[in-house]
Amino acid sequence: MGATQTLAQFIVDTHYEQFPAPVVTAAKVAILDGVANMLGGSTQEVATLIGQYTKALGGAPHATVIGWGLKTNAPAAAFANGVFGHCLDYEIQGFPPTHGTSSCLPAALALGEAQHVSGKTIIEAYVLGWEIQGRLRAASAPASNPAFHPPGLVGPLGGAASSAKVLGLNPQQTLMALGIAASRTGGLTANTGTMVKATHPGNAARMGAEAALLAQMGYTSSAEALEAPTGYAAALFRGQFDWEVLTQGLGASYRLVDPGFDIKRFPAQVYMQNPIEAVLTLRQRYQLTPAMVDYLTIYRQGRGHAGPAPKSGLDGKFSVEYCAAVALLDGRVVIDSFTDARRFAPDMEAMLRKIRVEPVEPAPGVVQVTAHLHDGNTVSAECHGFKGSAANPMTRAEHLEKVWDCVGRVLATPEATQMIALLEDFEHVPDVSVLMQLIGQPTTTRHEG
Repeated sequence: MGATQTLAQFIVDTHYEQFPAPVVTAAKVAILDGVANMLGGSTQEVATLIGQYTKALGGAPHATVIGWGLKTNAPAAAFANGVFGHCLDYEIQGFPPTHGTSSCLPAALALGEAQHVSGKTIIEAYVLGWEIQGRLRAASAPASNPAFHPPGLVGPLGGAASSAKVLGLNPQQTLMALGIAASRTGGLTANTGTMVKATHPGNAARMGAEAALLAQMGYTSSAEALEAPTGYAAALFRGQFDWEVLTQGLGASYRLVDPGFDIKRFPAQVYMQNPIEAVLTLRQRYQLTPAMVDYLTIYRQGRGHAGPAPKSGLDGKFSVEYCAAVALLDGRVVIDSFTDARRFAPDMEAMLRKIRVEPVEPAPGVVQVTAHLHDGNTVSAECHGFKGSAANPMTRAEHLEKVWDCVGRVLATPEATQMIALLEDFEHVPDVSVLMQLIGQPTTTRHEG
């Protein structure tokens, strides 16, 4: 049996009842985080443009566009909600990095709403989509071309796996869905820091949903799309692909638990989490004010994608200098820290000139920050494993603070409370359309540019 067929059979044969309890628990935490991100993201400028675009195209009203009071066809809704879920750069992150939630969950919800599937089915689909996407990423990581953004390469197949499960496709149909999705891959890292980046997982969700729908109708693809001499691995990774990582031990463990995932504490790239926390710790420990600091040095491996002068607030999510400056100036890093207004404020322009990066880690995985003060003294702090990382997990209460920050931008307190209750008991929700109706109502706080 080839690799593509092995994955297809695994998707079909695996059911909720086979998941160990920790896998279900992890999936519910991840799904709650994902829905919160979609709600919070629906208020952003990029979401305004995508929502208007989706509305203008129209489509059969089968699936909810979150935060818009709008329904359209399932692939279009999956695309919009995938963009919303990723645009904050606040969703959970797996190992190696790839955005499994915004690729898989929007597709499962969009198709599941029309099918009136249960929360248990969405959990099942999400776990399998995350598993397939994560395995593809791990199997290909050593040979990945850094010019490709990972969710564009592996996300369409994760979205297809989730979608196939929601639709209840048989082994042959699931095989065809994976083959179709394999031809829908791409996404350039050059677009990091721009609106396009969020379309990579959004497009993966759309392509995954479309691939499953086409396969259900009888559309065909290669039965060896992954392993063929002119297939996925050969085209994207020059054949340097670890097939054992992809297919061995399927079902023996699940990547949602092993190796697990990081819950981002701050709405910025995962590599910014440790520097931000280190600066916040420094600020609090020594009661620092920005006026006390002559300059701040950050010791970490690498400089970040955006560099010391990000082109926009959005681009600031990928600048270690900007993230450190926000933390030092404001004492917090939140969704509104990454607006253009904050990026180009006079105090920010002045502080960015005081931030220096030394691309040397004091120890593996450790970020250290040192403030050089006007009085001649220096003070330092470090972070190794930010709060929310797999090595330093959040409590439920800490995670709910993040969830409320996102969902409170769209939902009133009673509706938000109901949504959280539904998702924390998701395996007992008989019809996911109840959730979609709740989170589909239009927001009044949308960013209009």
